[in-house]
Amino acid sequence: MQNSSKFLIIGEVYTDVHLNELAGNQRLLRLGGIFHTARAMDALKQQYDLAYIAPGYLKESIESFKTELNASSVVQIGDVKNCPNVMLITDSIEVADQGYNDLLREQSEVAFQLNDLRILLQNNDYSDILIYPGNYSLIDLLKVIKIYKTPIHIDFQYGINHLIMWLESGILLETFIISTSSSYFLSECLGSSEQLIMNVGSEKAKGILLKENRGGSRFFSNGTVISTPAFLTETVHSVGVGDCFNSTFLSNIRTGKQETLSLKIASYIASWYSSTWDHTMFKKSIENLPEDSELEALTGTSLTWEDRKKHHVYIAAPDFPDVDVRWIDKLSDSLTYHNFTPHRPVKENGLIRGNESLEQQMTAYINDVLLLEKCSILVAVLLNDDPGTYVEIGWMAAKGKSTILFDPYKQSRNLFLRKTVNQICYTLDDVIKTVYELIAKNEQEILDAKI
Repeated sequence: MQNSSKFLIIGEVYTDVHLNELAGNQRLLRLGGIFHTARAMDALKQQYDLAYIAPGYLKESIESFKTELNASSVVQIGDVKNCPNVMLITDSIEVADQGYNDLLREQSEVAFQLNDLRILLQNNDYSDILIYPGNYSLIDLLKVIKIYKTPIHIDFQYGINHLIMWLESGILLETFIISTSSSYFLSECLGSSEQLIMNVGSEKAKGILLKENRGGSRFFSNGTVISTPAFLTETVHSVGVGDCFNSTFLSNIRTGKQETLSLKIASYIASWYSSTWDHTMFKKSIENLPEDSELEALTGTSLTWEDRKKHHVYIAAPDFPDVDVRWIDKLSDSLTYHNFTPHRPVKENGLIRGNESLEQQMTAYINDVLLLEKCSILVAVLLNDDPGTYVEIGWMAAKGKSTILFDPYKQSRNLFLRKTVNQICYTLDDVIKTVYELIAKNEQEILDAKI
């Protein structure tokens, strides 16, 4: 059903180049930047205009999508010079840092066409303006927009300088949007939602939306906190999923839905966006969206950024000098990126070769056992036929703790091994997804037992 409200979406357009293999040996290219929001707005049947900033060579491609994505208007308000706006992406799925590389970004210059923006604003009664800051003057943009008294929402995922300048500007936002992977949240807020609220404050933004990746989201407004889960699915890509979340949340708020339901719908639809590259399939999925009452009943996966750090993950694997440990490295990096606390016992307690004194061997053994007791979950990396890994799996399983077998080479054939672990995963993305699910489930069971 067509939404009677109308959004203005402002930001840059990129050519996204996904360097990881996505279809055979093909590298996928598609328009990115504010086009992720445009795809979501189209699928939601939300009326919207695009005010874009891009190099001239993209103009024809961008404006050809006006009909395909059902935008009312597509207007260039800034011309990018000396930079192709090509974004290289090394990890599309985001098991760890996505490795964005904006080619020649340091020499980019933007020539604003703000009169075209003024004409858009004068000729349209926008219900909302959603802005994605980039390599252009956000303050100059806001000076034009603020006189129209339209609610402004800004996603400050990138660009600390823009964010700090806005904080000093005194311009009130309807919604301040950020994610736990942003450099501002990690550095300036020290990874703390409390510090984020202190930094922004209600005098600068009426609401603060904190997107927490696969752990859900939190919305802070009027002294209250609304927490909603993520709905995890097989992730094909994570690029632009947060933009889809923004669009869905704000569009549903504008229809009069409460924040909690709007956030749940946003999580649900964002999971669909991450599950396919096909826009037609994405639109068809939204047509089959469950009823509001069904969505309200769904539990999903909730695990706040701060809580994840408290969960220690034991990595059982042959972490030895004569073994290719790249999968162990990647797993440890991924867990750290998602703010869990991984442990590599060989790195922490030392390598025992068998020629050490009995006292040294016993000390290492005891320390490994203490580390197993400290950890709430184990991930075993099956690289070879390592007896130590099998023993550690059995030890944790006997204690009733969660165990995951990461089998990148599909070597697990032993029945006892396969039936002992809680889950067998063949990809790193599936491992991370399962870690979220098992830890969130364990936390919920503890809460339920206290009631």
